[in-house]
Amino acid sequence: MSVSVQEMVRASEPIDLYYYDAETSKKAAFATTVNTKYVQQFANLTGGSSVFTIPPQNGIQDIVVNASFGAITDPLVAATLALPAGWLWASVRMVSFRYGGSSQYFISGQQLLQNALRCQTSRTSCNDLLNLGGNFATGASLANPQSASIVLRLPHNICSGVGKSHPLPTDCLTQQCQVTIEMFPPGQVWTNRANPAPLPAACQAFTQAQFQVQQVMFNNQGDALARRVDLSTKAYAFPCEFVQQESTQPLINSLAPQSVVLTGFRSGEVKSIEVWLTDNADTANPNPTTGSLLGYTPNSWYAPQSVEMLYAGDIYARYDNGVGQLFNLINGNKSPAFDTVTMVPAAGNTVLPAPRLAQWLSLPFAQTLVDEDAHYILVHGKPITNGIINLNNIVIPKVSTGASAGWTLHVSYVYNTTLLFSQGTCDYVF
Repeated sequence: MSVSVQEMVRASEPIDLYYYDAETSKKAAFATTVNTKYVQQFANLTGGSSVFTIPPQNGIQDIVVNASFGAITDPLVAATLALPAGWLWASVRMVSFRYGGSSQYFISGQQLLQNALRCQTSRTSCNDLLNLGGNFATGASLANPQSASIVLRLPHNICSGVGKSHPLPTDCLTQQCQVTIEMFPPGQVWTNRANPAPLPAACQAFTQAQFQVQQVMFNNQGDALARRVDLSTKAYAFPCEFVQQESTQPLINSLAPQSVVLTGFRSGEVKSIEVWLTDNADTANPNPTTGSLLGYTPNSWYAPQSVEMLYAGDIYARYDNGVGQLFNLINGNKSPAFDTVTMVPAAGNTVLPAPRLAQWLSLPFAQTLVDEDAHYILVHGKPITNGIINLNNIVIPKVSTGASAGWTLHVSYVYNTTLLFSQGTCDYVF
């Protein structure tokens, strides 16, 4: 039997690619079933906070929020109204979460969407995620109730079947998990071309809104780790990703390069810094009683045309003239973009959709690893403790126009972390 030179120099284990054996096949150690029967209604249908509590007994995966608007039955009124694409995403102001006795952390509604988009494996699934969060609707389409669903992408879950994370083992806890979602007043997401006429009552409150969780349950509860291992003396490490609460900074409405300083880093390894821009004219006059006159298009994001990321004087990401989109594509599994629409005023108090590409940009520190098991392989990032990061040579994509002209830079810090379960509680280790 001849052996090639390649076989001699490659450090690897041979596997059987003809017959399945112990090396090429796997099986679940414990039998489980999945259910989505746990549903809880929102406490408030007109905005404000609602709390979702999950008792400590089963594994939890994805938490979904579903909400609906009632039908607008008057066609003359419906002709003046419009909902933006992804309107339920835009309705979320803030989400906070606490696992067992862990600290409570917060992320913004825009971070929630960006986190979920990063998990998707293609542009098509990114588009689907936005549209399931509320289709663009105006005119005759508003004669039917409008429903939307979004997923809360939190540290414990990967909202994609590819690389699905293991369930969060609440059976190792003695305290409940808690998720609080704070909503904007529902009327804020509407465009009302008859402004300042008051919005119809159907626009100012959801007809229903609820949480729903996907749980994974042991067929035999005796298989639970807490029943097999003494967690008062040992700990279970759950790999996950932590995203620090979004920071925003205003930018000058000029095509000249500009710089900002990023602070507020916690002790830990930063994997990447996610950035996107919003044109203030897209979110002008978000009035919860009368809607927006100009057209509320909050999920219309832009990537900086150019940007440099520096830490301690060294450049880690330099993206000039839009090349960052290509680097993000070749280091990932999709372009960091999704299709959306903007609101365009038309004659006769109507609003027309204009398609456009919404984009964000990832500025990485960690080595690229995109695989089905990437979420539990620790790829080190950049340790930053009480430091600052400079974003230099930021160039906006265009000059904003209108009474609300201006730009806002949104920044999200992504960290490596591990949830450590012990003694009936858990907390993050960075």
